[in-house]
Amino acid sequence: MSTVTDRQSSRETRLPIPRVAGLAAVVGAWIFWSGVFLTGFGWIVTNNVLVGAVIATLAAYTAARPTGGRLPSLAGPLVIAILGVWTVAAPFFFGIETGVLFWSNIVAGALVAVLAVGSLYGVVTGTGTSASPAGRS
Repeated sequence: MSTVTDRQSSRETRLPIPRVAGLAAVVGAWIFWSGVFLTGFGWIVTNNVLVGAVIATLAAYTAARPTGGRLPSLAGPLVIAILGVWTVAAPFFFGIETGVLFWSNIVAGALVAVLAVGSLYGVVTGTGTSASPAGRS
């Protein structure tokens, strides 16, 4: 028989990566649509569509399979972190002047990078995954 604290501690050690990765997927979806909603133009819109799609897809995969699944568990969060940094750098690379899309990329890219590093930390320390489904109700 398990106690409430056993269930809470097993939940705490199993849920951080999916929650962090799920939030990164939502931010990736925002990056995907930001060029349309913020009426961007030029290559930055194409970049945001491609990068946002990859971030959202990999982050959703990481949230669904925190132990890695077919990919190594570090692969998804590492690529997401790199793409988050690229999202921050993209406005400078494409010569976008300060504006709403510029700041959207800076904030969303930084948020994705921080969330991916948090997910990487959970994978490396083992605090975000659990091999057994014990404690599920």
